[in-house]
Amino acid sequence: MSRKKLGVFIGSVTQNFSSRVCQTISAKADEYGYDVYYFTTFNSFGDNLLYGEGEQQVFSLADYTELDGIILAVDTLNISDGGAALVEHLKKRSCPIVSLRVHFDGVYNVSVDENVSMERMIRHFVEIHEFRDICFMTGKMELEDARLRFACYKRIMEEYGIPVTDDMVFYGDYWNAKGKAAVDHFLAGRGNRYPQAIICANDYMALAVCRELGERGIRVPEDICVSGYDDVIGAQHCEPPLTTISVNFEEMAGRAVEVIDEVSRGEKPDMMQYISTQDKYRGSCGCKRHKVKSKWYTLSAELEERKEINYQTIFMNADLEGVTDEKELLNVVHKYNLRNNARKTWICLCDESEELTEEEKNLGATRMEYTKTMVLRMVKGANDALHLMEKKFDRSELIPEEERSEYETGSFFFSPLHYKNHNLGYVVNNFDNFGHYNDFLQPWAMNFAVALENYALHEHLNAMKDIRRLYKEDTLTGIANRRGFEEQARKIYNDAKYLRMRVAVISVDMDNLKKTNDAYGHSAGDDCLRRIANALEKAAEGRENITYARTGGDEFVIVMRVQKQNEGAELVQKVREELQKINEQGGQPYQAEVSCGVYEVKDPSKIALAKALEMSDERMYEDKRQRKAQRKD
Repeated sequence: MSRKKLGVFIGSVTQNFSSRVCQTISAKADEYGYDVYYFTTFNSFGDNLLYGEGEQQVFSLADYTELDGIILAVDTLNISDGGAALVEHLKKRSCPIVSLRVHFDGVYNVSVDENVSMERMIRHFVEIHEFRDICFMTGKMELEDARLRFACYKRIMEEYGIPVTDDMVFYGDYWNAKGKAAVDHFLAGRGNRYPQAIICANDYMALAVCRELGERGIRVPEDICVSGYDDVIGAQHCEPPLTTISVNFEEMAGRAVEVIDEVSRGEKPDMMQYISTQDKYRGSCGCKRHKVKSKWYTLSAELEERKEINYQTIFMNADLEGVTDEKELLNVVHKYNLRNNARKTWICLCDESEELTEEEKNLGATRMEYTKTMVLRMVKGANDALHLMEKKFDRSELIPEEERSEYETGSFFFSPLHYKNHNLGYVVNNFDNFGHYNDFLQPWAMNFAVALENYALHEHLNAMKDIRRLYKEDTLTGIANRRGFEEQARKIYNDAKYLRMRVAVISVDMDNLKKTNDAYGHSAGDDCLRRIANALEKAAEGRENITYARTGGDEFVIVMRVQKQNEGAELVQKVREELQKINEQGGQPYQAEVSCGVYEVKDPSKIALAKALEMSDERMYEDKRQRKAQRKD
């Protein structure tokens, strides 16, 4: 009898939460007779839109009809819509679905009751320490748990009659990059008076706040008390140890597997499952009730490990630089894959014989999807032996059957292999004893992907001077393609963050391209697209800090730094005027017309570029609906 299969969608796989969840799911699933297929993503750094798209391609890899249960950790996946679209897609399947930490209707949910999760900690500061000046650093407010933890803070403060003012709240990012900004905010306008406590919605932010306070000579807890949430390893080994809320992630992961198994046996578990938390009152609030044993030798070993990973990453990149022979490339990649603690690794690449369309080539030669046929190109097996091959197989197998049969049971980790959003394939790892990734896999995979991309460029481009044009320029219109746009738009947006300036994000979409093609031929449609690109160029003349591109078949985008409100709308008017002139000069029976959506970002530090693009798209579609109604077409 074949074992059942669990699919797990999880990101940030080397971090505390994800690694603990993976280990527990593997152990519990094996106990219940399931194999586990992990579809994993890594962290992104900054506003790397194309890298995020490339990571998310792994979600399309699985044949969901083959899965007997699905576990989701969507808050680890770095998806702009919070994973709602992925969940809605998966809900069409008949197998049970369990979401960890984030609540979705229509699926099973295993999480902490965030309505009360912060309650005991806040009461501790008010009742035990008799504090009233208690600040709060939130997490990412697009995430449900961050909103609920913040709501809990406001509710308890109101219960005690303590007003919450704007200077008591800082909107964080659930990571360690905003410690300085948070401390600046909490101390602004206070003179020599400090807040009594800073409660943070997770440990990474709390640790960043503690470091920043220490650098300023502000003592924790003598001057300011600090607390976090999650009880990550660093919370126990900092000085002083961090007061925090410990979440039993192992209980959460184990319960998720149990729920799926209960459903498979015909039982009807509750749709909402809550797991326990425990407050840990340590040195950062001055209580020191829960002492920790600092295993300094372990921390020292971890630091040495991270230093070694940095060295390996640098030298792997150097060894791959300029490699133009595929066999040599794969041997170098294998040499550094020896740091991977997997017992077996499969490298599965897209079948390059499945040609890209001309349209895809024009938009940056980007393969966004996996090919129907994959090529098993390299295997790291027992005793780290390397096996180079070129074995084609149907992607639905995920791993060729003859390779898969060697391990009849176990957990298999699938991670995407891509350069930005160019889909190159995927890597599969199988570990001993319910193991999981180490920290080297992400830089290894990124270096590997860059080397593959460079090798492909070397093979397919005859002249290096053409790289920029072919790689970042749309050959139909002559303006930037998606790749060229992403590079320039991110620079403009990041500069605006630093300078605290407004940014206008404008989505432009040609109206009735299909009708034009049907009525006058594709050459007319191409002419209209060139007219729009020409109008964008003319409207942008004389402007600095602006970029524009053709990012899809009939889609264009503009990002520019602006001085005043509504400057984006003024540019749209200029585009329409220039386009009308071009149409009049064309002397053709067809016209190029556009729908536009403008979203102006007042503070780019608070809204990601991806979100701004999403909002401008929504406004463009509204403009398109209104224009269509006026035309009655």
